[in-house]
Amino acid sequence: MATLSQFVQNLHGGGARANQFSVSIKGRDASRGVSSEHFTFLCRSAQIPALTIGEVSVPYRGRQIFVPGDRTYDAWTVTIYNDSEYSSRNDLELWMNELQNIGSGTHASGEYVYRNAVVKQLDRNEQTIRSYSLINCWPTTLDAIDLAYDTNDVIEEFGATFRFNYMLINAHEGARGAQSIGGTGVTDLLPPLTGGASAPKVQSTASTAASSRTTDKRGNPHSPW
Repeated sequence: MATLSQFVQNLHGGGARANQFSVSIKGRDASRGVSSEHFTFLCRSAQIPALTIGEVSVPYRGRQIFVPGDRTYDAWTVTIYNDSEYSSRNDLELWMNELQNIGSGTHASGEYVYRNAVVKQLDRNEQTIRSYSLINCWPTTLDAIDLAYDTNDVIEEFGATFRFNYMLINAHEGARGAQSIGGTGVTDLLPPLTGGASAPKVQSTASTAASSRTTDKRGNPHSPW
């Protein structure tokens, strides 16, 4: 029979906490991203993206057989506090203006469409447990900010919605029973469920920095940019 002590022993570190996280968005250089310091502090809420693989239904003699389909990624949303200098809002507005001119023009710069976003799950000592790199990220929607004379004791905030092309996952030291996945190789997210199995040594196969490089199937280096 399971006991409370056994439950506590298996809830490593007292459980991951939803309020211990950080988010950053970086471009190819410091002038082409969203101000990391401001954004990391002002990002009030975010998401660890879902993983979705479609299904293909194959009829066979009156039965439905399901096989894995194609991978898709849902839109990624964040909520951001608005400071009196509009720091993060301004960065995002400039980014969207590069994608498509906000004014009367119909042009777009087209040169710096993508950035990379990184979502980190932290422990209570601010050490990274796990990080998710959203590669080739760009904003689709910047939400309205409501204004009203009778709004008191409230800091403005707004939502932003992004699309990204793919994701890499990095496990970090201290993350028991987890390995990095993505990049050029595919590794198991969890080790076999055998009694007493020790956590495998963490070896990163994914990059969380925009400047990092991976290799293709032939071993040739390439960059997500």
